[in-house]
Amino acid sequence: MTDRTSQPEQVEVQTPHIPLGPPVTGISFNGFGMDNVNHAQTPSDLVAGPNEAGVKTEWDASTLQGAIQWLESHGSYLRRLYHSMADIQDLMGGKGAAAASSMPSGMGPKSPLGGFPWAARLTEKHAALYSGTEAGVLELANQLDDAVEVLRKVKENYDTAEKANEMTAEQINRIFAEAAGGGGES
Repeated sequence: MTDRTSQPEQVEVQTPHIPLGPPVTGISFNGFGMDNVNHAQTPSDLVAGPNEAGVKTEWDASTLQGAIQWLESHGSYLRRLYHSMADIQDLMGGKGAAAASSMPSGMGPKSPLGGFPWAARLTEKHAALYSGTEAGVLELANQLDDAVEVLRKVKENYDTAEKANEMTAEQINRIFAEAAGGGGES
């Protein structure tokens, strides 16, 4: 598998200038450019910052606070993502764009994807995918918040149990003294 993060975001191809007809002032075709769909990158909000666990997914009882922070940071990222998704919806014409674009010709606004025959259907499919994704991101953020609360209670119970099970140095010394001196003699 190749490292796709080192590929450029845009692919540009230069071609020799070939006149396609009579010269038109200001118009020249010397190549083309397009987004490189093979380029991959990790959003900066998903890269672990200082004092964050990153991709660690296993925790033991001594690091429960780290697990709580991990869940909180991922929940926070999902909430930011959820609120930023409104920009996608705005670019697609707002909340009612899919319904309005599916109206018969001339009755509603044109699809934000254009006027070609499949534009309205594609807009509807995008709206359905957007709604499902938006709801899923919010639900996952809420579930992470719930997991944080449960894990905090687990940590609190663990800490309480540890305190109840702690032995003072004096108690340990007494047990050793009794054992060394045959403390069970009567």
